[in-house]
Amino acid sequence: LDFARKFRVTRLPDGDEYLRFTVPERIQHATMAVSFIVLAYSGFSLKFPGAWWAAPFVWLGYGEEGRRLVHRIAAVAMVAVCLYHILYLLLSRRGRRGLVDMLPRLKDIRDAILMVRYYLGLAKDHPHFARFSYIEKAEYWALAWGSVIMTVTGFALWFENTSLRLIPKWGLDVATAIHYYEAWLAVLAIVVWHFYWVIFNPKMYPMSLVWLTGRMSEEQMAEEHPLELDEIRRGSDEDGQSGR
Repeated sequence: LDFARKFRVTRLPDGDEYLRFTVPERIQHATMAVSFIVLAYSGFSLKFPGAWWAAPFVWLGYGEEGRRLVHRIAAVAMVAVCLYHILYLLLSRRGRRGLVDMLPRLKDIRDAILMVRYYLGLAKDHPHFARFSYIEKAEYWALAWGSVIMTVTGFALWFENTSLRLIPKWGLDVATAIHYYEAWLAVLAIVVWHFYWVIFNPKMYPMSLVWLTGRMSEEQMAEEHPLELDEIRRGSDEDGQSGR
């Protein structure tokens, strides 16, 4: 429905008028993205070693142990960036503000309902979003929850002997199933959901560059985050008045 609404619109221009993500935030995102892709690819290669798309591991001479090593290195990188992100949220002023802005609110439910009405032609305009829309909040908290699940089950499988001293064999089997199906859920969420909004979305295609530059054009801000733009403008006006 979103694609149908936007199919004939003009792509929003890139720009550097407004800072969206700082350098530390972009590094966190890049580290998470790379570790996630390597984890997904190496993990499914372990599950389906004979698949044609797993052939690069064969070409590199990586057997099962090599694939496990790659998978575990990527896992450590993902856990490390998650821990750093938690510290960033707690210890930096911008991080604490970002966490507050990312908290779910009743407005998010109303926005989701209004968006569906807009898609169906029952509302004239889509809802106006602040710094983070309900879409971004859903992605963020799904990533947070998924990271916890994958970390717990992943380390249980990694240190199998230790796990079996703490839980019964059926518990490890349950962890294996959860790890596998959560991996599918995460990959599909990224490919179907996240990739659409930042790549295949007609207003952003062939890609939103915010994750690289950290900045948005005024047109993008007005379209995607008009309430945040209004807040920035009010702050600028107040600063200008106080300066006078």
